Amino acid sequence: MKKITRYYKKIIFNFKKKIDVDKNILNFNSLDDIFNYYGTDKGTNVKNQYDKNSNLIIGHGFAKYYEKYFEKFKNEKFKLFEIGTWEGASSAAFTIYLPNAEIYGIDRNFKFKYKSKRINFFNCDLTNKDEHKNLMKKISSKTFKIIIDDGSHILSHIIKNLKHFFSCLDNNGYYIIEDFNAPIYYDYLNDNDGNEISINDILSNIKDKKYFKSKILSKEDQNYLFENIINVDIYKGNLKESDIAFLKKR
Repeated sequence: MKKITRYYKKIIFNFKKKIDVDKNILNFNSLDDIFNYYGTDKGTNVKNQYDKNSNLIIGHGFAKYYEKYFEKFKNEKFKLFEIGTWEGASSAAFTIYLPNAEIYGIDRNFKFKYKSKRINFFNCDLTNKDEHKNLMKKISSKTFKIIIDDGSHILSHIIKNLKHFFSCLDNNGYYIIEDFNAPIYYDYLNDNDGNEISINDILSNIKDKKYFKSKILSKEDQNYLFENIINVDIYKGNLKESDIAFLKKR
């Protein structure tokens, strides 16, 4: 039944009219302006996109950190991969900010509402082994200069994404984890079964090259991260859960 429902959702999604980002001629001075225009909570002044009836203005204020790292290669040709796109607001924003980049995004929902010659959207539930395997086949021939994990924010999901996708980075590329302390702030995101430590502690151990307890990240996985992550930079945005980490690959 789930497969049939998903099949029809996919058909409806494919025929649904999308907003053509390539036709948007914008003249903004900053990435934050672009974030706010499209309504991604990466910005500083957007309405709550998860509650259409809310007048609450929210925003992590991540633009200044993204600009710090991305400004130097914003006009280069490369691939960006985002885990967790929701309606696609940040994918659209990065398409504008990075005029020569090819944008890849995945989400388990069929809510993505933008299109562009440079946007590639995949509907995928990473907790489904078959869907995850099919996705890896589709991207196996590609590497990415930027990978952003803005997915479920569930502890085990963040760790598994790091395990599976960090190796897909180009040399000198960046792996970004947004809201990585959310499992600490919100119990429903913390699925720790006693075998995992917090992302904050994982990042600290990676910086110090110290082995840590993990059922998901084997000693071999940890060795790979120790050898290939040369910088771990952590910042705090505007909200309680606005913790963001930039991991640079060797």
